Amino acid sequence: MQRPRQMQRLLFLLLGQLLTFASCYTTPGPKHEQRPGGPSQEHWGYSDQDWREDYQKCDGKSQSPINVEISKTIVNKNLPKITLEGYSLPETTLLNLTNNGHTVQLSLPESMSISNTFPQKYLASQLHFHWGTESSPGAEHTVDGIRYVAEMHIVHYAAKYGSLRGAAQKADGLAVLAVLFQIGPNDNENYNHIFDKLEAISQEGDEVYIPGFDVNALLPHQLSRFFRYNGSLTTPPCFQTVTWTVFNDTVQLSKEQLHKLETSLKTGHHTLDSNFRFVQPLNGRNVLASFSSTLPSGRMVVKESAESGGDDKPGLELDEPNAFSNSSDGNQIALGDTLAIIFGILFGCTALIFVVYVLRQRKHQRLNTESGKKVIYKPTNTMEA
Repeated sequence: MQRPRQMQRLLFLLLGQLLTFASCYTTPGPKHEQRPGGPSQEHWGYSDQDWREDYQKCDGKSQSPINVEISKTIVNKNLPKITLEGYSLPETTLLNLTNNGHTVQLSLPESMSISNTFPQKYLASQLHFHWGTESSPGAEHTVDGIRYVAEMHIVHYAAKYGSLRGAAQKADGLAVLAVLFQIGPNDNENYNHIFDKLEAISQEGDEVYIPGFDVNALLPHQLSRFFRYNGSLTTPPCFQTVTWTVFNDTVQLSKEQLHKLETSLKTGHHTLDSNFRFVQPLNGRNVLASFSSTLPSGRMVVKESAESGGDDKPGLELDEPNAFSNSSDGNQIALGDTLAIIFGILFGCTALIFVVYVLRQRKHQRLNTESGKKVIYKPTNTMEA
């Protein structure tokens, strides 16, 4: 009886060793679950943006965000205008606002859509924000090298695919509207629907429901001026399935509102900030512009504010018709103005000295004529004049 028991124990022991051996050589699965559609509860972060190991698409040739060089855009005034439907939501519609550890995200109903703009209809899914810190801006897209203080994305998916998840990996699956922010003198009350609730979702995973409102009010007044290009999600898994529309005109927030966005949320035990991806190579992609850059624009040129008292936040100056520049430095216009003023002052002083000299010469000639004598001007006389 002992021999069968010994054989049984030996078999169990061998089976255990085989299972251990097999587990050591099994190909491991992905470290993180890949969820389409923007930020989610994945264990990736912005401090180390080398996401390629776990998300191969992040190493693609059509990644976002990009730097829009206005002088290199292709003007196409025949681009269909942005037509939005259902953006004015009744208060009876409850919207989920959540801190997902990467951003503040607001769910949107499928009754909101982009229509008659693309060959197909795109339904809204959610909107979220990207921002920096109290000392540095945090928009994702840049324009002529200028990074704005923050950026909002309104994510839509192609209706024919039935869901955001189903559309995320399709070539024409997603359409995202991007809004750039700058600092203005007053609160933008249209954003209070969201910003007033940030303290209620300060911890990662917190969520609240807010009543519906007119989402149109979050957008720039002028929707006809925009940039268009093909790119990707700016967060893992970086699917290259997004048709991007980046509005040229900005939206203003007050310093207080921006401060609330930058400091209210936490991820883990840290403040949630600087949640923007670095600019990606264009790799030969075309960027279309729906307008001519020689026309006046509602976008603003970022400059250091003279009244900020050392505040690092960028100041504001309305964009003039010829304010678009090939320079990636937003200070070129300020330098030109300064040089013009200096040369103007020097020219004025030179002209004044010349006029004074001519008048004195005429006076001296008149005196010589009247006295019949040559007048010799001594240093003392010159000082008295």
